[in-house]
Amino acid sequence: MDRSLVQHDGSRRTFLRGVGALAAGAVVAGSASTARAQPGNALAEWFVGVENFDGLVDARGKAEVSISVGAPGNGGGFAFEPAAVRIDQGTTVVWEWTGEGGMHNVVEKAGGYESDLLTEAGATFQHDFAEEGVSTYVCSPHEAMGMKGAVVVGDVPVDIGTGGLVEVEPDYGDWFDDVENYEGTVDMRGEDEVRITVGAPGNGGNHAFEPAAVRVDSGTTVVWEWTGEGGVHDVQDVEGAYASDPTDEAGATYTLTFDGDGISKYACPAHGSSYMRGAIVVGNPEAGIVEIGQPALVTGGLLAGAALSPLALLAFLHLRGDRERRGKVYAPGGIVRENRKTRGR
Repeated sequence: MDRSLVQHDGSRRTFLRGVGALAAGAVVAGSASTARAQPGNALAEWFVGVENFDGLVDARGKAEVSISVGAPGNGGGFAFEPAAVRIDQGTTVVWEWTGEGGMHNVVEKAGGYESDLLTEAGATFQHDFAEEGVSTYVCSPHEAMGMKGAVVVGDVPVDIGTGGLVEVEPDYGDWFDDVENYEGTVDMRGEDEVRITVGAPGNGGNHAFEPAAVRVDSGTTVVWEWTGEGGVHDVQDVEGAYASDPTDEAGATYTLTFDGDGISKYACPAHGSSYMRGAIVVGNPEAGIVEIGQPALVTGGLLAGAALSPLALLAFLHLRGDRERRGKVYAPGGIVRENRKTRGR
């Protein structure tokens, strides 16, 4: 079975692994049904104790996908391989027996499909997955040993225990439709500080944010740094919650620290708000999309009381007056804690 690791553009941590062709054998067919979602789609919890689970294999784009039954793992030939796979709606999954580990079957926990108990090498069981969802299944005789699997159908988000949701591109609507340098969301979770270039090549000149879209953990500091190319640029949130000073000075930076869960979209209006665009994805936006706002713009320093609660922060803004009120709090925890604009490094 061919399982190759593919990474795009070096900077994108995209986990894609192919699944090889199906082998011939006797077929025991299951009927099409909905893949049923586990509460919270928490595959990390489902796969506790499963020795061969090492992530979610992306097999989208394939009409048929093969899973080995009785693969090495869990103390013998007691594994499904791959243990977890993501497929498109309408894909047929074919489980193929290796002949190792004794008698196995494939039984969905929600009761949607079930194979016979089989031992013969090359025997197969297949099931068509028609609707989005998460289907978890086991080998009944060897479930206690960790012989478990999962099929994720479509783009439903799942938690595989890496600190966030994976494999699903956030829904930006038409935000990036005209953005030449947008190639997907760069996963930068795990970093305390993330840097974005302002005035990078793209969109007919040095009119790009690079990377255009990044995903960060709550509490991550984002630093936009100017190249000095492409004229005067600025960074403006679409909701008016934060805005940098416009500048063309190489090395100038603008810094925000993002808390909460949500998507913050921004642009440089001076250079085509339809194409010089960016987005910061914070935490788990699938829990409920909220724009990550910034309460006040402060030049040359930090926002006093950076760790204030939303209510305390609103009181702070009221005292400072309307002159400095640049944004609003969108949700508890969904705020920008810091904002500073500096010249040079």
